[in-house]
Amino acid sequence: MDSKKMIGGLLAGAAIGVAIGILLAPSSGERTRGKLVKGSRKLSNNLQGTVEDSIESLKEKFNSGVDEVVKKGREMINHGSERVKI
Repeated sequence: MDSKKMIGGLLAGAAIGVAIGILLAPSSGERTRGKLVKGSRKLSNNLQGTVEDSIESLKEKFNSGVDEVVKKGREMINHGSERVKI
């Protein structure tokens, strides 16, 4: 399983667990809403970090692929130039 998917699943599970725990806890409505807002912000920050990490990973893979294509293209051009000279 992809580690990014696993992390996302764990974060989602944690968020659901926290929400259920807060809703079932004996607190006032105002306090419960405050806890939900705080938990939502924390989850949002965690998800944002995960998304940013995923985007960076994709950028690195893309750039690596582009570099490989450029390298192969140069090799082909050099090989073609050598064959023309012969």
